[in-house]
Amino acid sequence: MKILRLTYLYIRHILTARNTKGFGVHSPFLFSFIRYSIMEKSPYYVFDTIEDERRKLLKNKSLIQTTDFGTGKSTAKRISDIAGRSLKNAQQAQLLFRIVRYLNCRHLVELGTSLGITTMYLASVNRQNKVITFEGCKERASIARKLFDQHQFDNISLIAGNIDETLSENLSNEDLPDFYFIDANHQYESLMKYFDTCLNYSSEKTIIVIDDIYWSDGMQKAWKEITENPAVTATIDMFHLGIVFLKKDLQKKNYKIRF
Repeated sequence: MKILRLTYLYIRHILTARNTKGFGVHSPFLFSFIRYSIMEKSPYYVFDTIEDERRKLLKNKSLIQTTDFGTGKSTAKRISDIAGRSLKNAQQAQLLFRIVRYLNCRHLVELGTSLGITTMYLASVNRQNKVITFEGCKERASIARKLFDQHQFDNISLIAGNIDETLSENLSNEDLPDFYFIDANHQYESLMKYFDTCLNYSSEKTIIVIDDIYWSDGMQKAWKEITENPAVTATIDMFHLGIVFLKKDLQKKNYKIRF
């Protein structure tokens, strides 16, 4: 049923998404953003290195005990299965790289490290950038930390433990993030709590990217409420990802983009 639901929603998205490549977007800022970050396809040298690590994870049959704070269950899983199901695919991870690069974001926060592939993309844009990444499952965090150490990512701070408990205490009003990527607990209540916390530690320049906005009815409901939040101006619905802007000079509108 879930696959059928997602297929239906995706077809509907494709049929209603008219603002491809920036055309039809009246804001000069958003037009340039869509055209030169979302639709830009140039490869960067770091991509091959990171994708080599993804391939190694996909071949790793070792078992680890994983904890899911959404369900409260602890189960043994192969690293290869986690890599195949939980990691953002190369196209989407590279999109995040391009967004951070285009907007020159310097202080990045990721909710949901998993095995660390997407984190590496975020941290590779500029080794002077500061990246804080949160992971609920300590076993997954351990694998990601080894990967960061192996590639000498001194600009990544990984915080393991229940994100509900670690997020607020590790954000500061003195150094507001300009980029958030929310890819943690995919439930309505959790997403809304994460979003509200991130919003409390944001400025007008902050961009918030949310993963899997159509994953479930709860995620879809949360995305709708986020687009209607008074602090939110423009939003971009890419089906797999939702992008939130807080810039006050933008017209309040939700754009749908084919990607």
